[in-house]
Amino acid sequence: MPLTPAEYAMLDYAEKLTLTPSAMTEDDVQKLRDVGWTDRDILDIVHVCAYFNFRVRVVDGLGLEIADWQLKSARAGAERAKKLAQERGVAMRRDLWRVR
Repeated sequence: MPLTPAEYAMLDYAEKLTLTPSAMTEDDVQKLRDVGWTDRDILDIVHVCAYFNFRVRVVDGLGLEIADWQLKSARAGAERAKKLAQERGVAMRRDLWRVR
């Protein structure tokens, strides 16, 4: 699915917030404003990103493992995304979580 520049900016922001939260700066927030996100939108983006990261860290912190069906589902989704990307001539980002 084609994404808007604002959606790409939001995804880049969420990825940086997830992987390197201490590296976030006001410039990162400004980039979202520059593509049309409001301050309320940005707050929502941060809350959703933080919530999902919190959930992952709780599960990981307790040493819980995902079920086989969850891993199978994630791999199937990754394969669908890879196929769609190939059909559209779009490069897939590297697989940070080694699902593919």
